[in-house]
Amino acid sequence: MHFEKSELNHPPLKNTTTPVPLRSWEPFLVIDSKKHAQAPRSIQSIEGIGDRLRAAAFAEIQAREAFLWASENFTDIPPTLKHDWQTLAKEEDKHMNWLLNRLADLKQNVKARAVSTRLWESFIACETAERFAQFMASAEERGRQAGERFYENLKEIDPISAAIFKQIALEEISHIELARKYFPTETPSDSI
Repeated sequence: MHFEKSELNHPPLKNTTTPVPLRSWEPFLVIDSKKHAQAPRSIQSIEGIGDRLRAAAFAEIQAREAFLWASENFTDIPPTLKHDWQTLAKEEDKHMNWLLNRLADLKQNVKARAVSTRLWESFIACETAERFAQFMASAEERGRQAGERFYENLKEIDPISAAIFKQIALEEISHIELARKYFPTETPSDSI
């Protein structure tokens, strides 16, 4: 299976200037967080590529909502950090839309498989802004590494999806650095 290259900057599925209200996980089908989502199918199949796009898109919406939640709930942070977290939420939304648009291009239903909010719950369990920032940096690093792996595994099978994963991985670097900017005493890997 091989897909042709197309533009990376698809128009968004919906207006991304106003993020979905907190904990509205549309357009995803969400299962009870105590359950695990199904394992992805083979990356050699269109359904397996869809599984990875869906899972990554859901990670992006959870990160978006977590940055918005943190900017509203941690009142002891500098205004610049609040602003930076709100900016990161917009970037996470952009990434989610790239992934959802590619899922639609492949004619894969976003609700074909359920996703879990376990990641979201781990974000909002952080009790301090510093802990949240470090935990988010760790999650972003794991996502960056997964994006690089998906790029390598998909570049011959589906270069369009591969390019999306690669671009997101590149952009995650600045998200990771943000935690170090405000809380330089730890590195993301120390906080897990």
